[in-house]
Amino acid sequence: MSRRERLVYWLLMLLGVVTLLSFYGWWFLPRHLPGNFTGPWHLLDVLLYACLTLVLSHRIFMDVYVWVVARKIKPIVAAPEPEPGMKVAFITTFVPGVEGLDLLTRTLPAMLDADYPHDVWLLDEGDDESARRLAESLGVHYFTRKGRREYNLVAGPFTAKTKGGNHNSWYDSHGQAYDIVAQIDTDFIPRKDFLTATLGHFQDPKIGWVVTPQIYGNTEQNFVTRGAAEQQYTFYGPVLRGLAGRRMANMLGANHVVRVAALQDIGLYAGHLTEDLLTGMRLHARGWESEYVPLPLAVGEGPDSWQSYFNQQTRWSYGCMHILKTHTRGLLKTMRVPHKMLYFSLQQGYFSGVAGALGAVLLALYFIGGVEISKLTILGLLVWATPLFVVRQVIRLWLQRFSVRPKVEGGLRVAGGLIGIAVWPVYFLAFVQLVRQQPLVFKVTPKGAVRRRSGVVRELFRPHLAVALLSAVCLVVGTAYGRDSVVLQFWVGLNLVTMGGFWLLAGQLPSRSRLRTRREFVDTRDGATVVDLAAYRQAS
Repeated sequence: MSRRERLVYWLLMLLGVVTLLSFYGWWFLPRHLPGNFTGPWHLLDVLLYACLTLVLSHRIFMDVYVWVVARKIKPIVAAPEPEPGMKVAFITTFVPGVEGLDLLTRTLPAMLDADYPHDVWLLDEGDDESARRLAESLGVHYFTRKGRREYNLVAGPFTAKTKGGNHNSWYDSHGQAYDIVAQIDTDFIPRKDFLTATLGHFQDPKIGWVVTPQIYGNTEQNFVTRGAAEQQYTFYGPVLRGLAGRRMANMLGANHVVRVAALQDIGLYAGHLTEDLLTGMRLHARGWESEYVPLPLAVGEGPDSWQSYFNQQTRWSYGCMHILKTHTRGLLKTMRVPHKMLYFSLQQGYFSGVAGALGAVLLALYFIGGVEISKLTILGLLVWATPLFVVRQVIRLWLQRFSVRPKVEGGLRVAGGLIGIAVWPVYFLAFVQLVRQQPLVFKVTPKGAVRRRSGVVRELFRPHLAVALLSAVCLVVGTAYGRDSVVLQFWVGLNLVTMGGFWLLAGQLPSRSRLRTRREFVDTRDGATVVDLAAYRQAS
């Protein structure tokens, strides 16, 4: 941040803290506790109100997390010039039948065009003959682990049918020949300066990896692609920039550059559903540091249908919560206290599903069961919550100046907000799967020419329909029995409208499928849009 921006930041933080403390000072007044029980049983009322507080506070907590992280945002400066003579590989993976060959015809040439001497490798999960011939015709090195039992195991670093297992197999066979490896997802097109903009950071021997933003270029394709992209803006903008100021930027599997010695130090990529998050945590736990380059160095495809989006979010949420359950405690032991707190807090994001489900249960207890959950008044809530709500929105809008592409990523981000509401039942179901110890199989999102499209997808929204029906029953029963809390009536009505609305509109929202996905690239240097690969190369 500049000096002026830092001054504004602290003024906004002061407003945020004042409104936050004022709101919770009112919220925790004893008179707001429900009065269902007396004597020792009154503790149940306290428990009910505590549950209500958790539901309310989850989103506020994640906003405060962003405020805290943003304090360490540094100005964007060019990376040092890369040292000459490094042995560099640039790799991408390919899953035949799920990812179209058309992706490779666009990604591989762009990888070859990248500045700085390097080898390009294609890691093919399926030993596809067409992919092999394409690689040979372009001068790209080819690797496949298909048919090699030692690289297709049921668990561990070489787990079959996982991205991490594919990468680790290549590292075990060829990785020792390189100092640095850049990796990119098959649906991303790297800019010509992808390597020169990142490799210079490895002059610092403590840097284990450098990460770049996961930018989706198909934002105008439909509502889902727009919402999925907008959901990422804050994370790879102020959040990653703030974490980078602490030398602890997360590893993103879509595109990053890693020191081979660092990966070897932890036994290569973690054999996990979300291998990037766990691998980054292991590297940080071992003392390695990371850097973030907040430039649009690569642009790819976001999920373009509800099914692909829900599959992606299920994988991310299940994986993150599984890491929190099984790995986080041990890994945080060797980290500094600020890093422990930031990593632990970041992993709370997907619990919005639990908060949403708990909220639905509380509403049912009141409207159907007649159990009071609070004595809040609508007037009091408006007086004390409105200032906090306004300040949160102001801070959110102000922090957009630290987005990777401020002109493109600014505004109200309505699609991202709506899709964030639509996805909480998916997060809750992932939590239930985790609690029931049901394994989740890794699924690659279909991309390119093999992208699978579905027409009416209302079956995906059955959980939303269930919430909507429960909300409708709550309103009917509550009206019949005179349960007239305006605050809770508004809340249950909002659930009915949003969840029911998503179920009704599920087949209509993803419209305008124009397949511009791979042809759109926003260049922040002049705001131009490059519409094909040839123009992209020229602009780069």
